[in-house]
Amino acid sequence: MNKNSAPIVSDLVLLGGGHANILVLKMMAMNPIGGLRITLISDQTHSPYSGMIPGYLAGFYTYEDCHFDLRRLCEELGLRFIKAKIIGIDSQRKKIRLENRAEISYDCASINVGIEPRSIEKLSQESVLKIIPLKPISQFITHWDQLIADLKDYKGNDSLPLAVVGAGAAGVEISIILKMLINQNKWNANVSLIHRHDYLVSEKDHQARKQLLKTLKKLAIKVYQNTDVLEVQENALVLKDDKGLIRTEVFYRALIATQASAPKWFKNSKLPVNQDGFLKVTEKLLVNNENALFAAGDCIHFSPLPLKKAGVYAVRQGMILEHNIRAFFTRKSTLKTFRPKKHVLSLITIGDRKALVHQDSVSILRYLPPELLWTAKNWIDRRFMARFQAKTFSTKPRHFNKVMPVPQSTLVPEDWQDNTCGGCGSKLAASTLIQSLNKLTIPQDNFVLLGVKEGEDCALTQISEHTLCLQTIDQFRSFISDPYLLGQIATQHALSDVYAMGGVAKTAQVGLTLCAATGKIHREDIFQVMSGVLDILTKSAASLVGGHTGEGSELSIAIAVQGEVPPEQVLRKQLTQPGNQLILTKPIGTGVIFAANMLAQANGKLVDEALSSMLQSNKTAMETIRAFDISGCTDITGFGLLGHAFEMLGKNSDNALGIKIDYKAIPLFDGVSELFEKGYFASIAGNNYETLSSVLSTEVNNQNFPALFDPQTSGGLLFSVSSHQAEDCLKALYQKGVKACVIGEVIDKDQIIIF
Repeated sequence: MNKNSAPIVSDLVLLGGGHANILVLKMMAMNPIGGLRITLISDQTHSPYSGMIPGYLAGFYTYEDCHFDLRRLCEELGLRFIKAKIIGIDSQRKKIRLENRAEISYDCASINVGIEPRSIEKLSQESVLKIIPLKPISQFITHWDQLIADLKDYKGNDSLPLAVVGAGAAGVEISIILKMLINQNKWNANVSLIHRHDYLVSEKDHQARKQLLKTLKKLAIKVYQNTDVLEVQENALVLKDDKGLIRTEVFYRALIATQASAPKWFKNSKLPVNQDGFLKVTEKLLVNNENALFAAGDCIHFSPLPLKKAGVYAVRQGMILEHNIRAFFTRKSTLKTFRPKKHVLSLITIGDRKALVHQDSVSILRYLPPELLWTAKNWIDRRFMARFQAKTFSTKPRHFNKVMPVPQSTLVPEDWQDNTCGGCGSKLAASTLIQSLNKLTIPQDNFVLLGVKEGEDCALTQISEHTLCLQTIDQFRSFISDPYLLGQIATQHALSDVYAMGGVAKTAQVGLTLCAATGKIHREDIFQVMSGVLDILTKSAASLVGGHTGEGSELSIAIAVQGEVPPEQVLRKQLTQPGNQLILTKPIGTGVIFAANMLAQANGKLVDEALSSMLQSNKTAMETIRAFDISGCTDITGFGLLGHAFEMLGKNSDNALGIKIDYKAIPLFDGVSELFEKGYFASIAGNNYETLSSVLSTEVNNQNFPALFDPQTSGGLLFSVSSHQAEDCLKALYQKGVKACVIGEVIDKDQIIIF
C-alpha cells in the first residue's frame, strides 16, 4: 500500500489492463501528479500480452512471462487495483458501473478493455461446450489447457478433427502451433483452417501468404478458403463455399478466431460507437463528444483513420494517452494528436521458434531467416514485458523501498490545511494485551456473563431468560487498495466472532479513519467502504445502526457487532473432551501472503485466492456444526492457528487437556510454503511465537513451523468434535461448500504436541 501523506484531490480511473493503460499506469507512477489518485479496474488479475501468447501455447514461455500481473504492478507502484467486471459508464455523472458492487466515481477515465470474437449466427445449445473462442485470451487459455489435456488422454483409433475458424494472424498462428504440438507428441488428431477469404492474414502481403501456405501444407493442415461457417451443430460445422455449395464437416473442437466485436456495454452506456459497436475516438484519443473520457487499443474506432486491431497501435497510443491525461489534470500543455503509421510490422510464429514478417509494405526483415526473426521477436517481447513486471527477489530483501518520485506538479491548493493525527490499527501481540489487562481491576457485574477476563470471542450479557447478547469489536488498517473489498472483508471478519460463539448477528456500527482528502474524495471513499460493509451485513441479515469517522494517516476500519444466541446454543472456546478431532474450515496463510503483497512479491492469483477465502462467511460452517457434539470453537485471526488453539485449552478446567496437531495436515493456500521459504513473515508472527514459546518444545518455532503463527484476517473456524462424528461432520460441511479438514486431536495430557 502507498502511504502517501499528500491529500487526495482527484481520481483517474483506468478501465481495463490493456497495453495502453498499462503504459499510462507506469508513466504516471514514475512522474506522479500530487493529489491525484490512480485506480486500475480489471476483471482479471493477469492481463495477457498478446504478442507472446502464441509462444506460451507452444511451450516457449511460462504464464508469468507473458502476462502483466496487474495486482502486483499496482502494489509496487503504490496505486489502487480493483478486480471487478465493468458493465457500463454514466459519462454525465462520471460514474463507472461494476457488476455486483458499488459504482466508482472518476474525474478522468481511460478505456482500454478487451474485445470478443464476433459470434456465429446459428449456434446450437449442445455445441457451446465444444467451441473455444480466442477472445478473451484469459478464458481461451483455460480452454486450451483442457484441450491439450484431452488430446494427451485420447486413446481412440479415429483421428480427432479440430477446426480453427478465421485466418487472421491469430487463427493462423493457433492452427500452426496446435498441429506442431500434435505432430511432436504424436497425438491422434488433425487440424483444419476455415476462412471466408482467399488470402491469409492480409490481402496485400502476397509473399507472407505464400510462406504461410507452404508452412500449412508442410504441417498437413487442411485449408478451406472462401468458406463461411453457417452453423455450429453439436458435432459438426455447416459450411458454405464460394460456389454456394453447403456441406457438413464433423469436428471435435472448434477454435473461433473470427473478426472481433466490441463489448456490448459501450452501446448500452449510450457512448458514441460505430456500426460494429467500437468506441469512436478523436485524434486526441478522446471519446467523441467527451472531454474527460479517453480510450485506446482494440476497443476503439479511430475516427480520423480506421485502424487494424493490432497491439502495436495500443502500445504507441499509450505515450499520447499519458500526455493527454496529464494535460487534462495539470492544464499546463495542449493535447497531442495520435498519428498512426500507415504500415505496421508484425511477426507471426510459424513453428518451433520460427517466425515470418507480415507487413503490407517492403521490409528488409523479409530476408532474414525464420530462426533469426524469432530470436529478434523474443528479445523485443521480453524487453517490453520486463518494463512492466514487478521486481522479484529470491529471498525477502532486507530493505525494500518503493521508489515513488516527488511530484513535479500538484493538484493540491497552496492554502491546503489538513487535520491528520497519527495512529496504528494493527493488532498487538497476545502477550502485550494480556499483561496490560491483568493490571486492570475490572468491576464485576452480574449482567455480564462473559467479559474481558474470560477472553472469549465475544462478550456475553443477559438480555432475558431465553436470549443472551453477544458483543464484539474488531479493527485493522487497510491491507488492500480496493475500499469496497476492504469493507466486505472487515465486516466478515467482525461477524465471525459472533458465529464462533454460535450466535446470529443483529446490528453493527462502523468507525472509519480516512486519509487526508477533499470533501468529494471523502464522500466517495465512505460510499465505497460502506457499500462493501452493507453488502455483507445485508447478506447476513444484520442492520447498520451507526458509526463514526475521522481523518488519519491511512485508511482503517473498526466494526462493532451485536448479536444474539439462545443459552443452550452458546459455543465456548474451551475444549472439554479428550479424543475429539480438531477441524479447521479455511486454509492458513493470509498473513504471509499480504506481508509479501505489501512488497509486491505475491503473485496476483495467490492474493485473489486469499481474498476469496476471506470473503467466505463462517455462518454456514457454524450452522452446519450445530447438529454435532461440539467441544470448543473459535475463529482463527490475529494470534494465529496455534495462538487461538492455545486459548481453547481451558484455563479454568478441572481436567488438564492438551492438543496434538499434524502440521502437514494444515491446509495452506497455494504458494504459501514458498513465501515462508523465501523469508516472508507477517510482522506479528514473531510475537505470536514469543507468546507461546514457554509452553512449546524448542524445535517448535516460527522458523520450522511458520503456519502455526501466521496471523489470519477473516480466517476459518477451529473446533473439536467427537471422533465418531468427525467423518459425518466433514461430509456435512463439504455439502455446504466448506472445505474443512482434520488437523489434530485433543489429548488428555497438559501438552502441545506438533508433529
